[in-house]
Amino acid sequence: MKHVLCFGDSNTWGFIPGTCKRYDEHTRWTGILQDELGADWRIHENGQNGRTTVFPEPGKNFMTGLGALPYALDTLRPLDTIIIMLGTNDLKEHSAQASVNGVGTLIRTIQTFDQLYPASVPLFGDNKPRILVLTPIEIGENVAEWDTLHGKGEESRKFPALMKGLCEWLDVEMMNTQEIVQPSKVDGIHMMPEEHRKLALAVKERLLGLVKA
Repeated sequence: MKHVLCFGDSNTWGFIPGTCKRYDEHTRWTGILQDELGADWRIHENGQNGRTTVFPEPGKNFMTGLGALPYALDTLRPLDTIIIMLGTNDLKEHSAQASVNGVGTLIRTIQTFDQLYPASVPLFGDNKPRILVLTPIEIGENVAEWDTLHGKGEESRKFPALMKGLCEWLDVEMMNTQEIVQPSKVDGIHMMPEEHRKLALAVKERLLGLVKA
């Protein structure tokens, strides 16, 4: 069986636009991915509303990817592939470049995990690291004025080019989700069901190629 960790924020958790509710497991992209790949695969969802890459809020280190990632990796090893989709929440107070630097820190944590936290079971079962970075989706122009992501659309559109440079430098795979899905017209941040399906199918194709490589 192939094991895949999907590590992200509210769009991985399955946040329904305009609500505080969650899509069911057959509607959010991680669940569709599981359905599409079948019983020979295990998709491990790890999405959290408000999660940043490395930037903490006072008393909430668990809300950062850097704070949550080591626990997820250690409890799930061995894995075949790790998918990261983070960065949107960083834009509340930071630039796209700072966010991409944060993603780089997460990638390096994965790449050096066995040295940092040695164990009898390596992080990647075949010792062949496979990391796929998904760019955050574009932030729409219809984000509510009270939301701290209001007006961050232009900054979010910098992610693909910046992520491409980072992923080439660190020798990991990247997928530009902004070419695949659009934010909802409800809140400008999260995805509607049809967008979750589009993303899941695109990730499936990339994942199959990556694992066979």
